[in-house]
Amino acid sequence: MKKLLKFSLTFLFVGFLINCKDNKTTFEGNNTYAEFIEKMHEKGFSTGNILVYENGEIRYQNADGLRTIDPKEPLSLSSQFRLASVSKQFTGMAIMKLKEAGKIEYDQTVKSILPRFPYDSITVRHMLHHVSGITDYERLLAENWKAEDSTKTYILGNDEIIEVFYNVNPELDFKPGERWEYSNTGYLFLASIVEKISGKHFRDYLKETIFEPLGMNNTVLYKYQVDPDPNMPNRVFGYEVAFDQTELVINDYNIVNDVRGDGGIYSTLEDLFKWNQALVNHTIIPKKYLDEAWTPGVLNNGEPTTYGFGWGIQSKEGEPKVVNHSGGWVGFVTFLHNEVDANNGFVFLTNDSGQNFRATIKGLFNIMEGKPYEIPKYQIERAMAKKIVEENIDQGIKLYHELKLDTTQYSTSEQRLNQLGYNLLQHDELDAALGVFKLNIEEYPTSANTYDSYGDALLAKGDSIEALKNFRRCFELDSTLGFSNEKALKLEAVFDSKE
Repeated sequence: MKKLLKFSLTFLFVGFLINCKDNKTTFEGNNTYAEFIEKMHEKGFSTGNILVYENGEIRYQNADGLRTIDPKEPLSLSSQFRLASVSKQFTGMAIMKLKEAGKIEYDQTVKSILPRFPYDSITVRHMLHHVSGITDYERLLAENWKAEDSTKTYILGNDEIIEVFYNVNPELDFKPGERWEYSNTGYLFLASIVEKISGKHFRDYLKETIFEPLGMNNTVLYKYQVDPDPNMPNRVFGYEVAFDQTELVINDYNIVNDVRGDGGIYSTLEDLFKWNQALVNHTIIPKKYLDEAWTPGVLNNGEPTTYGFGWGIQSKEGEPKVVNHSGGWVGFVTFLHNEVDANNGFVFLTNDSGQNFRATIKGLFNIMEGKPYEIPKYQIERAMAKKIVEENIDQGIKLYHELKLDTTQYSTSEQRLNQLGYNLLQHDELDAALGVFKLNIEEYPTSANTYDSYGDALLAKGDSIEALKNFRRCFELDSTLGFSNEKALKLEAVFDSKE
């Protein structure tokens, strides 16, 4: 089974979207961005909050979607979204401000700052560049932390997670600098480094050192709470569409929602525009610091990465500087783009579990590059999912074949069918999942992963012999898919032990 993004099964023809246009759209002149978003809206595709600027001037901004689902309230331009990993550039800046103040060196070891840190050779720079080799904290918690009270809603932060790290002392995933691997854990520790050196909570340090000086009055490292907060009335809540394809359900809580450094910051379109402008104009820190922050890290073998100090570096040396970062957590998917030298860019914030994120961001980039935009087609898998829930798998497959003929309105893909199958498995709809996986093999018979997925469902049904055949077929088609071979070997070992 390949690692998959969470699949939001949304039936796009249900009229639950609220028209959020009143007093929320601003644009200059004949604006292609406005035209694109309006056409998306007309087709039923909500697009969240968007701000586009050119030459340092706002060209277009719009809010389209729901801030909350109970009660249903529309987004506004002042809505505060969870930024997820877009927060990392603020962590990078916090470290840079300590460097500017002469309180830290990038090549200083973490252990020299946090004495209980169990690794001697990891530096601050390693963590900034995602090359430290430190293991993922979510995996560590899953293996080593248990709730004392199953009825309690836990919200863990840095202190609790670091204590688990110190107690377990897990081995590094690789030698520092050996390879690039995105690390939320590294940025968690960077926030705690800031706290240790500054003597302030990371929330207060960000507020005093970055947010207040830039007038980012609606940006905060939020102390998470599950329920609505009267002190933060514009806070946005993440949501998704329920498995029945009609109801909206909250997708906002996670047990590690109080981790700071890798995420946790909430902000608005306006404040993030201010942030990008402060970077372009060097009003937050001198240019020499940003030049280093926007220089890709280098591995031990001399190979450059494409990541700086909390920003992805999209431009090559000698080209106009372009940096950006995406974020994804619970129902939020976000993107902040900064064409530094041209002073163009955009802010894109969503809270609907990424329903239309890919299509919208592709459209924004196309318009920025002077290319024609495309309005996405309806996804057959979503209509099919609703049919399966309302009737059965046979009717769902019948609908699939009918809609597949209408190529002007509908699209399908192997990956989305695969996601639908696993979603059905998660909801104990085993026969329906088997039907979808089998359909995927019929549609994409040369794709190795379709056989692996079908094997997973067969194994869940208890048909080990047929599962083994499909795992073997997967590995025959693609010998790089070692996970399927491992499943086959385990089944063979079980069969051998019974002989």
